Parts: sequence; structure tokens; C-alpha cells
Amino acid sequence: MDVLKKYSIAFKGLGEGTHRFDMKVDDRFFEAFEGSEIRRGNADVRLTLDKRGNGMALDFDIRGEVAVECDRCLEEFMMPVRYEGTLHVRYSDCEQESDGEVMWISPSETELNVAQYIYESICLSLPYQRVHPDDSEGRSTCDPDMLSRFRIVSEEEFDRLCPGTETDGSSPWEKLKEIKPSK
Repeated sequence: MDVLKKYSIAFKGLGEGTHRFDMKVDDRFFEAFEGSEIRRGNADVRLTLDKRGNGMALDFDIRGEVAVECDRCLEEFMMPVRYEGTLHVRYSDCEQESDGEVMWISPSETELNVAQYIYESICLSLPYQRVHPDDSEGRSTCDPDMLSRFRIVSEEEFDRLCPGTETDGSSPWEKLKEIKPSK
């Protein structure tokens, strides 16, 4: 059985008005997306579908946590996720590209799979920089062994490690000006 099939909504038989669907996202959901930066997770998806004659509005409320890699120490940790957004679904006989806010489907369609939208919404809800949260005393909870491998190198130590590099503050653009012929 296709894991993502349970994220399909058979909307054709629904009457006009508001309908609510509750879904769960788990590890198997994320495994279905190849190359996913999210390794595992759990989230509750509350979907409110408002069906009208000219289309549908799907309001999503996603809350949970997902496992991601820390940008600082490369260790996996659970990061909370929260997403609220609306997807508008419109009918068209012509094939049109969805833009993230409006999805176009054929009037002959009978069901709508929202798995890709849920996955992308969770990914977009993650912050750009993903690091372990600090503990109650403001200290990093990253792997101390990994953090000890990273340290700031002084200018003198850098010169000793990388001979031939200049750290006198001169701009590389100044050297290019010397090469460029003047008019």
C-alpha cells in the first residue's frame, strides 16, 4: 500500500460547506520522500476544507516535531514545527502550474492528495539555521566533543598554518587595480 495514499481526500462526494479532516504524519511519511532532509518526525495535521462551487479552500494547521541535523555539531535532534496556511484549489480544463497558494485541478478529478503540500509546509516551517536549543542556563546542548574540534584561530596561528597568505587587511581589489591598465 502506498504510504501517501491516506493523505488523499475524496472531495467529489462532499457537499458544499466546511469539512474537517485529522491526519497524522509519522516516520513512514518522511521516508516516502527521497532525499528528505527530515529523517523522522511526528505531527498532527488538522485540515479544514471549505468547498464552494468554484473551488475549495484548505486551511492547514500542522503541529509536531521532526528530526533534523544540527548545523553546528551535525548531531540529530528533534525540532518543533508549526505551520498554519491556506491552499486554494481551483478547477480548470487547461493544465496550469500551481504556485504554492493556488492549485489547479481538472473538473473531472475526484480526489486530492495533500501529502506533498504537507511535506513542503513542514520543510518551509523549519528555520534557516537549525541548531540545538540552549539549556535553561543558556549553554549550548550541542555535542561537546564535536564543538571542541572547532575553535577560533588567531591571526598569528593562521599565518603559521597557512604561510604565504596575507592578513594585513589589504584588499585584494587593490592588487587588481595594480594589474588593470589605466586609461
